[in-house]
Amino acid sequence: MKKQPKSIHKRTKRSKPTKDLTGKRFGKWVVQKYAGMKVNHRLWLCRCDCGVQKNVYESNLISKLSTKCLFCSRKKSPKRRTKTYLFWYRLKRSRLLSKKWQNYEAFRKDVGDPPSNNARLLRYNNNLPLAPGNTYWAITKGSLPRPQMSEDLKEQAIIGNKFLMKIRKAKTRDEMIDYMVAARKAGYKYEMIGIAAGLSRQRVHVIISKYLGK
Repeated sequence: MKKQPKSIHKRTKRSKPTKDLTGKRFGKWVVQKYAGMKVNHRLWLCRCDCGVQKNVYESNLISKLSTKCLFCSRKKSPKRRTKTYLFWYRLKRSRLLSKKWQNYEAFRKDVGDPPSNNARLLRYNNNLPLAPGNTYWAITKGSLPRPQMSEDLKEQAIIGNKFLMKIRKAKTRDEMIDYMVAARKAGYKYEMIGIAAGLSRQRVHVIISKYLGK
């Protein structure tokens, strides 16, 4: 009986760690146990502070090349995850923020942080854009009064909005109507358009409806 030829491929011996890293911390990683070898490199099972567990190369831990899981690496800075920021981000996409509040830091300086987790950002006058002096934090609907805005606050709201300023600066009637229709298509209310044009809500509705053939 012929002997089988010996394999020319030698198996890599299981190398034991020279140092026990169990329990040690490397950034957000906390080593749980030794996890064996992979391509001649020692692996350690690590747990991130967020709860994710993963096998990490020993060399990456010691050299600080890996200090946290991929999920934590992709997270934004803490200030970007606050409730105030989330409010600002959603409102910015609505196209109703004033020019000043396009900047998050300016927005936060004016409105401050929500007083509680149940607080919402509301407007004193829903017919005007979100601008300094026209917003407040409320814990429940109707918990705070909605006083009438002063003429100064209305003026600030108009100046801080590019659509409404185009209506106000129109040189001809046709040009004004074009801007009014564009603002309406962009989602602006008749009241807001009327304030910029110096017309009543009803008059704005008639003009836009006639122009659009409705």
